[in-house]
Amino acid sequence: MNFFTVGFLLALMQLDLGWGVGYIIKAAGALFLFGGIAELMPFEKSIVKHRPLAAMLLLAGAASAGAVFGLSKLGHNTAYNIAGLLSGVVTTAIAVLFFRKLFALLKERPDLAANEAELRRLSARFDRMLFVTVLVLAADALNRFTGGTVVADAAGIVMVVTKLTFYCFLISCGLSLNKIRQSFNKAHSA
Repeated sequence: MNFFTVGFLLALMQLDLGWGVGYIIKAAGALFLFGGIAELMPFEKSIVKHRPLAAMLLLAGAASAGAVFGLSKLGHNTAYNIAGLLSGVVTTAIAVLFFRKLFALLKERPDLAANEAELRRLSARFDRMLFVTVLVLAADALNRFTGGTVVADAAGIVMVVTKLTFYCFLISCGLSLNKIRQSFNKAHSA
């Protein structure tokens, strides 16, 4: 669970640092997911089924970083905006699917997490975070494609507010996942 906690924060982070750095961070998160899978395998063999999603996230993050970086150097704003938006949606969707499946596995096997109450709280917060993530991505799309208009300005304001809300949820979920990590480590430290 140690690696999953770090992978969670990196894979779901919504950063626009330019040159595809945000996607490199997501790809690094995928590497931590592989570590989490290896860490959990002695206790639950079915976790190996999650490897393809981690691999997809790694490939999508690396390809997205390359595409966005390449398009930023070519100066094609429309292509850059489309690539950035699609990359953000795809990498986020893969990360969300991975953690949905992980949380479902932990719910099926409450002895793994050794903290069922915190897992329920995390699942509820995670669902709310996903709603906010959709709003962030929608506001980002409006902001990218309505440049210089009142709609773009309003979308920019909505994006700032939803991103701040998203980061509050991400931190809250990360802290909750850390509690589950601590419970897991205590229960399986033999």
